[in-house]
Amino acid sequence: MSTVAFNPTERASAPASSATAAHTVRHKIAQREQLTESTGHYWGIEEFTLKDADPLKFERFYSRLQSACMAAREVARFVAASPGGREMGEAVWALATAEGDSIALSEGFVAHSAAFPVAVRFMVEHGYEDNPGFHDGDVYVADDGFSCGAPHPGDTYTYVPIVIEGEVIAWACAINHIMEVGAPQAGSWAMFCVDTYMDGFVFPPTRTGENLRQYAWWDEMWKRRTRAGTMNILDDKMRLAGAGMILRSVHEVVAEFGVEYFKRAAREVIEESRRVVMDNIRNWMVPGTYEQCGFRVCKFKGLQKLWERADTDTLIHMHMRTTVDARGRICNDMTGSSRWGYHAFNAFPGGVKVAFMLGLAGALAYNTKFTAGGNYAVTGVLPEGSIYNPGTQVASHSNAWAQMLQVTTMAYNALIRGQFMRGYMEEAYAVSAPWDSVQGEGVLADGTPYGYTNFELLGACGHGAFAYRDGEPAVWFIASQLCNMGNSEEFEYLIPPLFHLGRKLQPGFCGHGKFRAGIGLTTVHWVVEPGQRLTASRAGSACSFNTEVGQGMMGGYPSPGAAVVIAQDTNLPELIAQGITPTTLQELVELHASGQLKVGKLETWKSDAPDHNLKDNDLWAEIAGTGGGWGDPLERDPLAVLADANAGQVPAEFAENLYGVVLSRRGAGYCLNAEATQAKRTALRAERRAQSLPVRQWWQHGRNQVLEGSMPDAVREMYRSSTSFAEYRTHFRDFWQLPVDFEI
Repeated sequence: MSTVAFNPTERASAPASSATAAHTVRHKIAQREQLTESTGHYWGIEEFTLKDADPLKFERFYSRLQSACMAAREVARFVAASPGGREMGEAVWALATAEGDSIALSEGFVAHSAAFPVAVRFMVEHGYEDNPGFHDGDVYVADDGFSCGAPHPGDTYTYVPIVIEGEVIAWACAINHIMEVGAPQAGSWAMFCVDTYMDGFVFPPTRTGENLRQYAWWDEMWKRRTRAGTMNILDDKMRLAGAGMILRSVHEVVAEFGVEYFKRAAREVIEESRRVVMDNIRNWMVPGTYEQCGFRVCKFKGLQKLWERADTDTLIHMHMRTTVDARGRICNDMTGSSRWGYHAFNAFPGGVKVAFMLGLAGALAYNTKFTAGGNYAVTGVLPEGSIYNPGTQVASHSNAWAQMLQVTTMAYNALIRGQFMRGYMEEAYAVSAPWDSVQGEGVLADGTPYGYTNFELLGACGHGAFAYRDGEPAVWFIASQLCNMGNSEEFEYLIPPLFHLGRKLQPGFCGHGKFRAGIGLTTVHWVVEPGQRLTASRAGSACSFNTEVGQGMMGGYPSPGAAVVIAQDTNLPELIAQGITPTTLQELVELHASGQLKVGKLETWKSDAPDHNLKDNDLWAEIAGTGGGWGDPLERDPLAVLADANAGQVPAEFAENLYGVVLSRRGAGYCLNAEATQAKRTALRAERRAQSLPVRQWWQHGRNQVLEGSMPDAVREMYRSSTSFAEYRTHFRDFWQLPVDFEI
């Protein structure tokens, strides 16, 4: 095997002259679209000529590319980068075609490959191919949802063109979630943004280096525009180190297989995986329409003192109609979702495609080569003016994930429901993944400023309940195959004043049902020597204020969402002297209720907590990370309820009210009172019947509420926003049988 090492002194450039127009990226994008649309096959690949001629050579070719991406991840992540990229799976390295379609990816954020074509198209349409041109080993970086498809500015992408004899044949790509984005509100998910000018360090695809080396000014931008400059620079070097490894590997592969083989084989690989994904959709789902809705509260009222237009509470409506056709294609129609607004939760189409694929990517393609093929099997309808396609660059998207994780959940739930109807019991579970995070900024005693985000309640979540068994705790991450909450020690040295008093499962915190979800996670942070200043705020995808996803779980309870408790001016040193410390959010609340923990101020936030100035011995407790239950809780095996109580997984107090199971004390544990349990469940069912309404009466009551407008202001505005789209207005009027001229 011959090898070709990348030579930084010889820069191959992509041509722009008419004589070589067929080799330009612009021409390739147009040709790919024309052939794919006219034939229904990626790049018009109807026969696998290379694969069929020599299958072993074809598989060896792909394995070289796949191993290059995996090697890039395993080596580059140990560049001294942030915990999210190094150990938590908040990163991915990939090889993409000249048009931006992924050919091979490492483990990690694989769904983000859906954003690659957005950045490449933007660069081509805005003249980058001529000015400054694409050269082998150039470095481009982007984090802007409008121009590069990033779901939010915390997701930062690196693109390196791979040029052979003047032709861009591929891109080495990398993405990771950085710790701090430089918005007025510190952290990686600024929650209280009004427009994009508050989103932080947001930039379109920008050439930041050449010859696999960043320009000196680029490091200075990270230092000047973000609060975690050193960490962000190291993350940037991590992404580039892996991309450089992929570039060198591709040069070696091309030297062995030839450039024409590379281009044709890459297209065959993508078409092959597209067909496998569509086969899986046909095998696992039932053709038809799956309709779902989700909600995200945005409580800005009273918090916005400078921007009057944003001083309002908003209930964001996420409406999805997932259509599965007989060919094995999925289309997620978001018509009826809220219009974009002056808040941080808007999104752009590229980021929404990432959200569609976040759960589906691994689920649909785990038994095939992982490529952009799946992206061609899943499409969407995103009406202009909606929260998913604002039609303006002004819309803030600093925490689009706060509502888009529900988009991911709904897309995944459509698959789960199809599998359940097909009889795939092992695959069917209640999908929800509410994450939470503490973020902020500070100034150390010596005057050193810094910014931070703690990802621990993002990277690990409890499985929702399965159709036949309980979910497991802390073993699942909807965004990646690499479930990991990171090491406490890592976060403690990166965020000096915050120490863990506890990081554990919170008994009873889960979606309950015949089968319950995995128990959720809780952490308690203790503020020690905050220096000159320490602020903290809460970022998360869900709130305990309202249900995040309106989904049927065969009678099971939904996920309890996420919440934060902040205790300030405490007597914690006195408790520590007595050997007492709160290790869970609930323990903190109970210690305060008992009078042992004295506080100057105690706050519970079931929505987004704004910036708080924290002092010595203040406590920040949060809870999140569990899914929904499956089935009626009154059908749960009483012995399972007893086992949970004796294991401390679910408090015994929950048993009687939630499950109708009566337990009696026996020594240090509990025993089951079977006769009392039967009577209790009979009584609870009778109580349900007494409180229930026939569907006709429920519908009439709801219709009257709509006609009279007797609903909270935020709900009324939500419906007014959604019904401003004609198709959903018809849907809404038809359901409630309203007059044609009815307006909310």
